[in-house]
Amino acid sequence: MVDDDLRVTAADPLPSLDELRRTLGVAEGKALPKLYGVIDACHPSDVLEAQLDSLERLGRFIVAGPAMPTVGHGGLARLQLLVDMLERVPEARVRFQGTVRSVLQQTRSIKLFGEIGMPNDRGLLAETTDRLARKFLPEAPAPHELVMLAGKIIRSISDLDWLGDAADPLLHRLAAVGGNCWEPIRTSIIDSISMLTTRLAALGMAEQFRTRTAVTGVRDSPLYHLARARPADMPALIEASRRHLDQVRIALEDRGVSIDVVYSLDSIDRGLHRIELLLPFVDPDDNLEPTYQIRAVIAAVGRGLIGTHSFTQLMSDNLRLLARKVIERAGKTGEHYVTSSRKEYFKMLRSAGGGGVLTVGTGILKFLVKWQHFAPFIDGLMSSVVYAGSFLVMQLLGFTLATKQPSMTAAALAGTIRDRAGPGRLDELVPLIARIARSQFAAALGNVSMVIVTALAVDFLFQRVQGHSFLDAETSKGVIASFDPLGSGTVFFAAVTGVLLWISSLIAGWFENWLVYRRIPEAIEHHRWGETLGKARMKRWAHFLEHEAAGFGGSIALGFLLGMVPVFAKFFGLPIDVRHVTLSSGSLTFALSSIGVDAVGWGPVISACFGIAIIGFLNFGVSFALALVVALRARDVPRGERRTLPWAVLRRFFKKPFEFFFPPGEPKVAAGEPPPPAAPSH
Repeated sequence: MVDDDLRVTAADPLPSLDELRRTLGVAEGKALPKLYGVIDACHPSDVLEAQLDSLERLGRFIVAGPAMPTVGHGGLARLQLLVDMLERVPEARVRFQGTVRSVLQQTRSIKLFGEIGMPNDRGLLAETTDRLARKFLPEAPAPHELVMLAGKIIRSISDLDWLGDAADPLLHRLAAVGGNCWEPIRTSIIDSISMLTTRLAALGMAEQFRTRTAVTGVRDSPLYHLARARPADMPALIEASRRHLDQVRIALEDRGVSIDVVYSLDSIDRGLHRIELLLPFVDPDDNLEPTYQIRAVIAAVGRGLIGTHSFTQLMSDNLRLLARKVIERAGKTGEHYVTSSRKEYFKMLRSAGGGGVLTVGTGILKFLVKWQHFAPFIDGLMSSVVYAGSFLVMQLLGFTLATKQPSMTAAALAGTIRDRAGPGRLDELVPLIARIARSQFAAALGNVSMVIVTALAVDFLFQRVQGHSFLDAETSKGVIASFDPLGSGTVFFAAVTGVLLWISSLIAGWFENWLVYRRIPEAIEHHRWGETLGKARMKRWAHFLEHEAAGFGGSIALGFLLGMVPVFAKFFGLPIDVRHVTLSSGSLTFALSSIGVDAVGWGPVISACFGIAIIGFLNFGVSFALALVVALRARDVPRGERRTLPWAVLRRFFKKPFEFFFPPGEPKVAAGEPPPPAAPSH
């Protein structure tokens, strides 16, 4: 090959198309003439714009060229054709090498390898504005940036479909046939690594990041030394940096989450991964074996190029960071809502029963507010105060509202998925999901059963004292009709309420995190008022606030969401209402106690009861599903496991359905045998 290249120059013409067919053994088709025209247009002596155009056409030939008779992906067949042509035809090889070398010498590729696909700190609004400008306005040419050429070649994610295991030997053959024309890329990769390590060191030295690590000084940080290390020493420092990041993550769970720290963690982690991808290409004497390394760099850069133009990717990345900010605290709170033993199960029933009793009072106050015929905003505000006040009292008394559970327990479940590893972890997770299901069933059963019993008792006493039921006949008929799943908006309203329940859980996690991150409980504990009120009392107040913060935030948020969302919806002309299963059960009980079944007939009553069941299902299902999806994304759970988890749960349900509603008995232990290990505490 070398001797042929010495005798052939870039000015020599290519063999005829028929000669190429015989040399390469290619049958008739459009691919070879297309490739022939592209290679024939490659002239190292051309101006840069013409050379860039030739390489763009060559790249597009591989990723989206004419179809070829092949078993695998067409891109692999076209790459195979190009490699065969360069290896067997010296004239084509010289043109290719000269053009590629000329382009790489005249362009910069630091941005391509060091910035594309990496997080930026420009912010959501600024990045969205830029992407809109690039989408609708013409983009100024930048011929000296290699990223512009790469972006013209890789235009959609489908252009990367050919990058599989089968591409590795072909990519290595292409690298070999190019000879030293790739050398300018090596210099740019070294510069890209230097830029990445400098950026990572700067992120790691920020005060909010540095104060959450175990290192005592700046020079003790592996990120500091990474920016000053030789390439040969970087793999060990990268591992040390990852252990360094683990310390920060542990500190986040204890001291609160900051979106800036989470962003820094994400940026550093992805930067370390990019450095690992680039390091094998630094040493000029290291002959790469046919492994995945070339493919991995192309895939990383290609996905980054697509991501820089994608609004979906932009929103996904920002929402993932936002979810991480609040999901840790919600998951910590959710652990208290999962029962393990029968003792805890019956305790949940009692707690939920108390919540049902208190909800009857909430329903009565809600009717009293409606009967005052306030202006819409005042009506919504008063209703919000009633809801929020009721939920706060419920929390302070230790009672449980069933619909506040799903979002919290979903976050706890996602945390368990993250913490467990190995192929058998789904077998451990499915029993946990069964425990979550029966815990929520116990809470719902306690809420609904006691709200019915209490509403009947209250209405009975009301009739004895006032001589009539709490609700009049007209109001009662309207209440019963409002729960008809087919004749009203109950189904939609119940789903909307599920969304509001999920949003309240996010606010609960955010509020608790806000207090912990700003160390409000510590500030209260050490406040100067302690000299007057007593340090022990201030300490109790601080611990009480820290323990109840998520409940306070979630209760107030849920109360105002239930009260104000219908008001704001009507302001915009949207007929949106809320349907909460516990409150709806109380309202239906009051209505039936007032007029009885005979006044409306069994049909509307059965429809209303069926509507209550749908309300409960949608309240739980929508809030749990939304919380679980967000939590799984925030925890970076692989997509494959997200798909297999529901099927594993269904198999368990059909095998042991009773387990999802009532805890199994404790296993009996024979005398002298050690007790079985306890289930993980949640």
